[in-house]
Amino acid sequence: MTVSTNEAHKTVKIAMCGLVKSENLGEMFIARSLEHLIAVGLENAQPPVDVEYVEVDLLGRNDTIFEIPDARERRLRNYYQYSEKGRLTEKLFLNLQRRGRKAKSKAAQNLISRARHLIWKYGRNYRKRLSSYFDVKLNGVDYIVIDGAGLLEYSYNEYHWSLLLISEYAERHGLEVVYNAIGRAGAFDERDFGSTILKRAIRSSAVTYVSARDNVTEVQACAGPGHRVKLLADSAFWMKEAYGIDTSIERKKIGIGLIRGNSLQGYGVEFGSKEWTALFAGIATELRDRGYEFEFFTNGLPGDVALGRRVLKKLRLPDSYLVERPVDDEVLVDTINGYEAIITCRMHSSIAAFTMGVPSVILSWNDKVEKLMEIIGYPERAIRQKDFSPRYIVDAMEKAKSEGIDDDKLSAMKEKALESVEDYLPRILAAAH
Repeated sequence: MTVSTNEAHKTVKIAMCGLVKSENLGEMFIARSLEHLIAVGLENAQPPVDVEYVEVDLLGRNDTIFEIPDARERRLRNYYQYSEKGRLTEKLFLNLQRRGRKAKSKAAQNLISRARHLIWKYGRNYRKRLSSYFDVKLNGVDYIVIDGAGLLEYSYNEYHWSLLLISEYAERHGLEVVYNAIGRAGAFDERDFGSTILKRAIRSSAVTYVSARDNVTEVQACAGPGHRVKLLADSAFWMKEAYGIDTSIERKKIGIGLIRGNSLQGYGVEFGSKEWTALFAGIATELRDRGYEFEFFTNGLPGDVALGRRVLKKLRLPDSYLVERPVDDEVLVDTINGYEAIITCRMHSSIAAFTMGVPSVILSWNDKVEKLMEIIGYPERAIRQKDFSPRYIVDAMEKAKSEGIDDDKLSAMKEKALESVEDYLPRILAAAH
């Protein structure tokens, strides 16, 4: 904790931990909105407290990210202290991951998970690399906030190890950690070896608060009896205020938000690039037949852009129908703000649209999407895979567009998002005084 140049104020240094260097720029909507809410709360305190944020990427990515097609080269260039010497270990690590996903019995899955955990502990590019990254990034912070999103995850993206390292760092340095409106993505089974790592991270003595944005039962199971987990809301419901968005602009087009071709296959669902390409082409054709102007956009992931090019080729449309890959989160905000309505696959593009008064329907590839729309009060705007037909989807979009956004529903979500911050704000203030 440091004294600022204004002697009446003190400054608290907060580590904002999340997927802040993800190529999916929707992840930044969470961090930026949460930073806004905490900053406003500290500014309104008596006496006011200034805040300095250190953004910490859970996967240990560098501050500057380069777009590189080859996955391994991308890791070598973009991940902190990633070593070429770990090539053979990495091949084994990824091979075991694939085998674990295909294994039928829980015993076999856990045996593979334990083997991968040993590699993670002692192999190059895993624990040692991440620990070094967190040592640098967390040095000198007063408080640690896990910013939300579907981070309670060990089966696909494997965030559990990073969360464990952050808890261990906090324990060593006498820091507190809070989890703000966290969600579950992928599998959660308390018999899984991965869940034991996740529970060790969240049940750490350093963790003083946990709230959920969805799947509150599973979040409570992770957090254990030491926490009373509330079902609250994602901080991104404050995007309009956080980004200072002008929603009075003219809107004409329908935005179609893309997703990478293997997005469902990663969660064990056989619905790949061919099916996504046909579906998006069908949606565009249906919109055109009903007289709508449309274009495709992405949250920034190169895989989403690649699928968009396939769709354009199938439709024989020029490149102008695919919005250029956004370079930062503000560009993506402006893109979504320009639409009359959107049909999307990315949850945070849907939340962003909601805050801007842009009606949206979202193609559900994970039950978190259905739970979100149910909590908001628009369950029919989450389209399940069984209903993935262009006519059904465009019908749902037209219904959403005619109904618009209920201000009371948006206000209710904002209040829930704010409540999470208000719950732990006194603890941050205590760290500053």
